[in-house]
Amino acid sequence: MSTQTTERYRRAAETQDVELALSAFAPDAVVHSPLTGRVRFTGHAELGPLLEVAYSHLRDIRFHTDTGDASTRVVVHTARIGGEEIEETAVLKLDEDGLIAEATLFVRPLPGLVALMDAFGPDIARRNGRPFAARLLAVAAKPLLAMVRSGDRRAVPLAGPRA
Repeated sequence: MSTQTTERYRRAAETQDVELALSAFAPDAVVHSPLTGRVRFTGHAELGPLLEVAYSHLRDIRFHTDTGDASTRVVVHTARIGGEEIEETAVLKLDEDGLIAEATLFVRPLPGLVALMDAFGPDIARRNGRPFAARLLAVAAKPLLAMVRSGDRRAVPLAGPRA
């Protein structure tokens, strides 16, 4: 049952099918944001809009790992967002019916995580009826994204091993 759930989760992401994704989640499932420990999405009513935002921004989703047991699965995929490559790991806790009861998301590398924040934050705030927060998030993320991209391209290679 657990691999059937993660197979649905994978197919939904790769085809950007929100309803198929929701069918892998328990009705009261919780998803923990990769951006902050202060934000979580609970139940299908909150997960649906989150998945719509995610699927509207993520491109070229390709899963490469699905491992674990009947109660905990770890799935990993690569994708692109706003020109940045990301790798996302989801730790999925399954309920007695084999549905996802809790998902904790982790995203790397840093430029991809900040690109995700830049894209998702304003959209989620707008969907939650917070237009001022959406504008603030859109403005606040731009300098951080520029700084992280610049550091990744210029500073990080300086600290790496010599060829």
